[in-house]
Amino acid sequence: MIAASLAPLAPADRITALADAGSFVADQPAGASPDLARFGVVAREDDGIVTGRARIAGREVFVAAQDERFLRGAAGPRHARALASLFAHARVAPQRPVVLLLASGGVRLHEANAAELELARALKAAVDARAAGVPVVAIATGDVYGGVSVLACACDRLALLPSTRLGLSGPAVVEIARGRGELDARDAEAVDAIYGAPARAVAGIADLVEDDVATLVAWIDMAIRAAEPFEARVRARHARILARLGSVPGASPSWIEPGPQGAFVLRAVGGAMGASEAAGIDTALLAALDGGRMRSVLLVEDSRGHEVSVAAERAGLSLVLANHACVLGLLRSRGRGVATHLAGIGHSAAFFAHGLQAQRIEADAGARVVAMDAPGMARVLKLDPARLAALLEDDPLLGQPARHFAALGGLTIAPAAV
Repeated sequence: MIAASLAPLAPADRITALADAGSFVADQPAGASPDLARFGVVAREDDGIVTGRARIAGREVFVAAQDERFLRGAAGPRHARALASLFAHARVAPQRPVVLLLASGGVRLHEANAAELELARALKAAVDARAAGVPVVAIATGDVYGGVSVLACACDRLALLPSTRLGLSGPAVVEIARGRGELDARDAEAVDAIYGAPARAVAGIADLVEDDVATLVAWIDMAIRAAEPFEARVRARHARILARLGSVPGASPSWIEPGPQGAFVLRAVGGAMGASEAAGIDTALLAALDGGRMRSVLLVEDSRGHEVSVAAERAGLSLVLANHACVLGLLRSRGRGVATHLAGIGHSAAFFAHGLQAQRIEADAGARVVAMDAPGMARVLKLDPARLAALLEDDPLLGQPARHFAALGGLTIAPAAV
């Protein structure tokens, strides 16, 4: 019997339900994480993701499906590398689109440094695949939060099943950061009014599509056929973001400045990056690109991360940061060098969608990489705050000093700081 809906199914069965009969060929499993046992988590050989090839509506596609039943679909390093590999293979066969079935809480904090690095690389690979002419479309088959919400919004087109939610900072994260007066994470009606699929569709962030296999196959076919050239899509989204946010000036002079020989310096220093800040940066970057004055850009980063608030979620910060990552991808595709200097703190999604999208990343010796603020990490990992505080200094995967990220190959320590 052919399933009529996707939500109740396991990931491989979701792919099979959408695929033409007998066409799904799964890749080798991503591999079990060796780093979960210390948290009392039994690792799985597929690491919470299934990838492969299939035919959907007669078209050959690459496909991936996340499993929200395993650590809420959170992307660990092996999980994220499987996604990046899929996009890399798609670039070799540019007429073969990518279809993503997403259900994830974001970066897996149990493996914070490696997970953030590999998911940022997957985002970069997705953007570069789109720039090379590969259509990438996604359906949220479960809730999608954190860095995976940025990846979802960086696709050509995104659909949400009616029961799903999407956001950068989840309801519990906003409540911890801002208090229950800002958002009560237990209030399902209030949460749905911000994160729910109908609200996201009204805001123009995604399509609302019924959980019916035939309808979803038709949506995939339409979304792939309607895919626009990468640069045109990025610029059109930027224009819609500006229209939705209202009047957004270009980045302030303290954020972006011309350097010698066409090198621009963009300083994300001090505050948190919200929708207006990211959109303003993109306005300035696109203007410099169009004016023929930019040969490269240096991203100097030391910030409090992305804005965590109800206002930021209503503004669609996932989409704005996704399009910012695409603007940086546009610069790369046009031959402009993109480098990052981490001068202080690289924090959460602001670093993930900004500094980590560069081709070259250097950090001062005293710099730090913060996947999430300590209270949120302690809650997710179920760790005593005092124990977590020690791990945040010296643990290779959780430690915030830049040397840990450097050991993973995510950046180099700037020579002047050694």
